[in-house]
Amino acid sequence: MMENRNIFIGRRSDGGNATVHFDKRGDSVKGRSRYFELIKCFGIWGIQGAGIVLLFFRSLWLCVLVSLATAIYGVITEKKRAKRRWQNQVSIEFREGLQGIAAALQAGYSMENALEESQKDLVLLYGEHSVLVPQMQRMSYELQLNQPIEEVFYRFGQLTQVEDVMRFAQVLHIAKRTGGDLIAITRMTADRISEKMEVKREILVMIAGKQMEAQIMKLMPLAIILYFWVFSPGFLDPLYRWEGRPVMAVLLLVYLAAAYWIDRISRIEI
Repeated sequence: MMENRNIFIGRRSDGGNATVHFDKRGDSVKGRSRYFELIKCFGIWGIQGAGIVLLFFRSLWLCVLVSLATAIYGVITEKKRAKRRWQNQVSIEFREGLQGIAAALQAGYSMENALEESQKDLVLLYGEHSVLVPQMQRMSYELQLNQPIEEVFYRFGQLTQVEDVMRFAQVLHIAKRTGGDLIAITRMTADRISEKMEVKREILVMIAGKQMEAQIMKLMPLAIILYFWVFSPGFLDPLYRWEGRPVMAVLLLVYLAAAYWIDRISRIEI
């Protein structure tokens, strides 16, 4: 039996060989769409970086250099955000999947058949773009290869790096060793995930107004500089000479630090 990042080879319960191909995340996002989003992000962040540097330094060559740096940083940041969004969607669908698995197990289905029944429910709920269905198909194949269910969910957690999945895999491992109630554990895990999501939703609603105020505060220094450019030409000219450049550099660093901490404070992790 052999396993790596892209392929899983083993033997089915009926004695035949089976090969399962899967990618690292198993999502259904097309490669072209992903590249388009990265290019779009590269352009937006590059323009933003160039605009900020132009306001603070009024230097075209420096705008070009900084725009490239900010564009690269923006792509890296967007990848992290996309991963968090994907993991959040996995967690949401995992809750629905666990409820379907628990219902199927209670009806007398085996775990392999319960996974297949849960896949049908997810397709009805989220359509062909479900991020969890490809992963559950892979897990069904692994169960056909006589893999222990706790190891199957553990590998699933390793691939997705979702905390809820990892904890369920750990609890499932303990339950299999001690003879716990699999149906009760599955339902309890789904309920805990639902409670956590509800708390997170309430927190996000409470701080939504403050997040909007924070975004406005991030734009205010730039708006003030632009105001002087338009309505008081020449007022800021001393700051754009060589003796004023260090002052603008310090102000830019202070602005970037404030913007960074605004984003950090408004990011809620549960």
